[in-house]
Amino acid sequence: MTAYQVVEPAQLTILAKALDDHCARHRIADEMDREQVALKLFSLFRQGLIDPERLKTELERAG
Repeated sequence: MTAYQVVEPAQLTILAKALDDHCARHRIADEMDREQVALKLFSLFRQGLIDPERLKTELERAG
């Protein structure tokens, strides 16, 4: 993410995959629930996390 909080296409691909993988693993299908996971992902991303494995680990930890 740049200083203006623009997400690059490659980063967006990583975040979308992390969201899809997490929701599939936990059988999260409800749009509102998926949105909550997405918000957690963006929070982690704003903290500088973009590595897929770290995102997965932190999402699991966040519950």
